[in-house]
Amino acid sequence: MEGSSSAHRRQWKHNRGFLGSIPADYPDWIVTVAFYTALHAVDTLLAADKVSSVISHGTRNAVLMNTNRYKSIYSAYHPLYGLSRTVRYLADPAKWVSVEDIERHVLKGHLYRIERSVLKLLDDGTTLDAIAIAPKTAETQAESTSPASPTAR
Repeated sequence: MEGSSSAHRRQWKHNRGFLGSIPADYPDWIVTVAFYTALHAVDTLLAADKVSSVISHGTRNAVLMNTNRYKSIYSAYHPLYGLSRTVRYLADPAKWVSVEDIERHVLKGHLYRIERSVLKLLDDGTTLDAIAIAPKTAETQAESTSPASPTAR
């Protein structure tokens, strides 16, 4: 595994900070950054546990799936990994995750579960605040409420 536990922790916190700045009208980017936030949380733990075999998404997934200590992480990580691939590679990301589902499914359903499990296993007293997703941009709000807009209902 590349990087120290402290380097992954810095990136985890950096990604978390960025996640809250992404406007809600970009659910694909919110999911993608949430996934990479989770990845660095997981890598923080794996580096702390001296797991050196992780060199790719595949090996990380295998370690999480096949190690009893990490099974609670895997159950939330694997669906987030899949969703992040879906929104990155298939067009129309809003079809796969709506803005309304970001907090409930992506943050609470996956990211926060992963982070809580990682923090419990690290057992170093670290706590994290909830992430507030930035509101939709004014331009997008105007487009979605304009009668001339093809997306208006």
